[in-house]
Amino acid sequence: MDGVAKKGFPVVGVIFLILAVVKFLQGDDWVVWAILGFLFGGFGVFGLAKRDDGAGQ
Repeated sequence: MDGVAKKGFPVVGVIFLILAVVKFLQGDDWVVWAILGFLFGGFGVFGLAKRDDGAGQ
């Protein structure tokens, strides 16, 4: 269970990022939602394809 937290999908962060995009398109305040998405790991989605699975360790 050493790398379990690193292998999960950041669902909450992605939800906040989607909400930030929706609020941006509506013209409302979206910065707070983008910051929350960042804090909850939503931007980690963009690096999922580049992550090493750690099989060699």
